[in-house]
Amino acid sequence: MAAVASTSAVVRPAVQKLAVRRPATARPAPKALRCLAQNEQQQRHQVAASAAAISVFALAAAAPAAQAATEVMQLAEGEPFIVNVGWAALAASFSFSLAAVVWGRSGM
Repeated sequence: MAAVASTSAVVRPAVQKLAVRRPATARPAPKALRCLAQNEQQQRHQVAASAAAISVFALAAAAPAAQAATEVMQLAEGEPFIVNVGWAALAASFSFSLAAVVWGRSGM
């Protein structure tokens, strides 16, 4: 325990000597640096605004193409073509099944 106490006593003053003291109030940045920072901030805002405008334009340009692709697969009722084909296939198989039963029993 005595060894630990003696080493900590040795380390503490060394750490205190290495500590850097900063003034309580920081000096304001020179005017040129503030202007440079403001210019960089304005450029970032302009880049963000232009990126937003480009993305809105791209969405507006792509919307008619997406709508046309959707309309190709839809009929006037609003159901996709594949749904109507599925219902037609179900009706045809049901009708064929009834016809096969009637034919197999040789009439009604």
